[in-house]
Amino acid sequence: MNITSLYVKAQVDEMLARGANERLARSARTYVDGRNRLTDALKGAWSLLSGHSDRPMTLPTLTDYPFRS
Repeated sequence: MNITSLYVKAQVDEMLARGANERLARSARTYVDGRNRLTDALKGAWSLLSGHSDRPMTLPTLTDYPFRS
């Protein structure tokens, strides 16, 4: 084994390690961003369901509903 092949092998190992670290950092960032998006979506859905405090949400009455038991 000569010095050139050792240098190339070390360079390839360094590039592989750098790529693995970047993929790990990207997946961790995606996980945090995804968790934040999910939290924001749940908050938005909850705010739609709760309605505004100045006008309460009115639900239709089910009188004369043909399939009630």
